[in-house]
Amino acid sequence: MDNDPRPAETVEAVERAVGVLTALKDLDGAGVTELSEYLGMSKSGVYKQLSTLVKTGMVTKQQTEYRLSFRFLLLGEYVKTNSQLYAIGADEVDKLAEKSNYFAYLTAMDSEYAYCIHTADGEDSVVPNLSVGKQITLHSSAAGKAILSQLSDAKRDRLLDGTLTGKTENTITDRATLEDELQTIRQEGIAFEDEENVPGMRGVGAPILSEDGGVVGAVAVSGPLSLLTEDHFTEEVPALVRQTKNFVEVKFSLESRDPLGEGSHIPEDLY
Repeated sequence: MDNDPRPAETVEAVERAVGVLTALKDLDGAGVTELSEYLGMSKSGVYKQLSTLVKTGMVTKQQTEYRLSFRFLLLGEYVKTNSQLYAIGADEVDKLAEKSNYFAYLTAMDSEYAYCIHTADGEDSVVPNLSVGKQITLHSSAAGKAILSQLSDAKRDRLLDGTLTGKTENTITDRATLEDELQTIRQEGIAFEDEENVPGMRGVGAPILSEDGGVVGAVAVSGPLSLLTEDHFTEEVPALVRQTKNFVEVKFSLESRDPLGEGSHIPEDLY
């Protein structure tokens, strides 16, 4: 089960700073005027934000252009390596890529968003424009639909509020149709993506659940339509994805328990 946080008061200045940082990433660096137009903020307001971010080391200035600093590498690496899901799941995703021969990836659910936290290449990998740290689209990707299928109605409503963007002509943009598919995913434990996110690419994903039934992320495989065909797409690869999901969930469960706790069935010498 997932937690639905109540709306909280926010600090407007922090929201603006985050907006500036996100814009610098989206624009691959920018000057004051470009940022002002992109964000709909005054030039003076943007300049004050940038000056503060430069002073704190989060942004660097190169002549008239501002860019995110390398400090984000340290912060990002810290977040990733301190994730229990990453520590447990990365090796299993590497094995999945090797066994399937395709591109495999691990995603983590973080509050309202799902992020790719690890990728691995198989022999026949075609990278589907996905990299570590990128937010995944929930309604059009195999991993995203696997996660959506495990969320409460309230949280799913909040995350899918508004129009479902059509990334390709195959993307499901009708909410009722998507809900029908999510029901099937809940029953079968596997999600499919058929040219819904990237033309010519298919995907297979499965949710990763904690002991209490909450979804912590998903594991998925992505490959070209020409290779992921017929039973290979609907049976063989899903079997490998299910196996990986199971291994990650078991390890996640073991790591989350107190080995010496009352009633524990985990042998002490396992740790």
